[in-house]
Amino acid sequence: MTSIQTRLTLWLLGSVVILLGLHWLVTSRAPVIFTEEYVATRLEHDAETLINGLHIDGSGMAVLDSDYVAPIYFRLNSGHYYLVQSQDYVLTSRSLGSGEFNVQLTEKPHRALFYHEGPDKQKLLVWAGHYEKDGHPVSLAIAEEMTTLDEHLGRFRWRFGAITLALFALLVITQRVIVRYSLKPLERMEQACRQLETGDIEQLPEDVPVEVKPLANEINRLVGVMQHRLVRSRNALGNLAHGLKTPLAMLSQLVDDRKNDFDADGRQQAQTSVAQIQSIINRELKRARLAGPESAGQKFNMNVETPDITGVLSKIYADKKLEYRLDLAQDDIQYGDREDMLELLGNLLDNASKWAVSRVVLTASLEKDLRIAVEDDGPGIPESERDALAIRGKRLDEAMPGSGLGLSIVMDIVNQYEGDIHFSTSESLGGLRVDIVLPAATLSRS
Repeated sequence: MTSIQTRLTLWLLGSVVILLGLHWLVTSRAPVIFTEEYVATRLEHDAETLINGLHIDGSGMAVLDSDYVAPIYFRLNSGHYYLVQSQDYVLTSRSLGSGEFNVQLTEKPHRALFYHEGPDKQKLLVWAGHYEKDGHPVSLAIAEEMTTLDEHLGRFRWRFGAITLALFALLVITQRVIVRYSLKPLERMEQACRQLETGDIEQLPEDVPVEVKPLANEINRLVGVMQHRLVRSRNALGNLAHGLKTPLAMLSQLVDDRKNDFDADGRQQAQTSVAQIQSIINRELKRARLAGPESAGQKFNMNVETPDITGVLSKIYADKKLEYRLDLAQDDIQYGDREDMLELLGNLLDNASKWAVSRVVLTASLEKDLRIAVEDDGPGIPESERDALAIRGKRLDEAMPGSGLGLSIVMDIVNQYEGDIHFSTSESLGGLRVDIVLPAATLSRS
């Protein structure tokens, strides 16, 4: 993909070329228009003077008083000419000499301004008009040569074009410098990302342009999410190592003490240790299945994902033949990071499935806050022991398999989302009820 700097440069250059081109066309044409208007005004003034000095005699012939004719119209080939036509009589200026000034005045409108070829093929600007004098119609055409003015205007266009090209080159250089300077914050963000990768900084700086700030905020949010996951992953690895430590030490002691010659008690102890190790490994594999595939940053869709979780749990606890009921208030409940919410609901439903006799109910709604309630028909937990539920590794019943980490992980996620969790007794099922409230305000950064 083309870089932002190149794209900005190309677009800016294109706009400059178009604007300067239009500016050159308008500016180079403007003197021509002003000149034509100025000459036309002067020609019209001369025409009015000639008409004032014109009279029609008794035979209908037009007679022009020389006192009303400017001297330039008497000088031969002066470039200033006139033609007066009244019925079959025609008067021309002395400046024409033997040349011809053929203008069909009858074909022209009442007032007209146009270019016409002169006696020596020169370019003439002609002003023509129709009058009535002494009851007779009179047509008049008066012209001025534009050759010299056109030469001056041509030189002006070339000079102005050269100045425009110089300005274009200066604008190109200036825009290049402006674009490079404007994109400096992106270069600083690139350096900050490298520092973030190496651990020199914990998050991207916030003193960035408004256009880049949403990107920086999103990166910082993802960094926070990954840090929380890293902490949970380290805790999980530590708990796994701690859980495997005791049975492995037992096996090692049996091997060292009995030198592979096991009696019935030794074999029983070894089998128990192996069963514990296998139970721990199966537990961690089950949690991995509940978490689903990696999907950093993706939103969690409760209506779509929750049935998959209960489907996995129904297979894990197939011997119980549990009934899962999902009571979702909306058809499209989306909240938070997918992996976080999978782990939260997975641990809640797994804990409820472990203690349930036949039924597990999940209720959820999303309005101002996301409200989740999970309850089961198990034996429940006395109020005096509920405070110990969130203690990492604490198991209220050592006879049940597990590491006692599920609800503590739930607590970590709830705290991360600045929510609340409450334990009580289910009124409808009689077992444990867990209520969680996650504020919608944390949705934008979770």
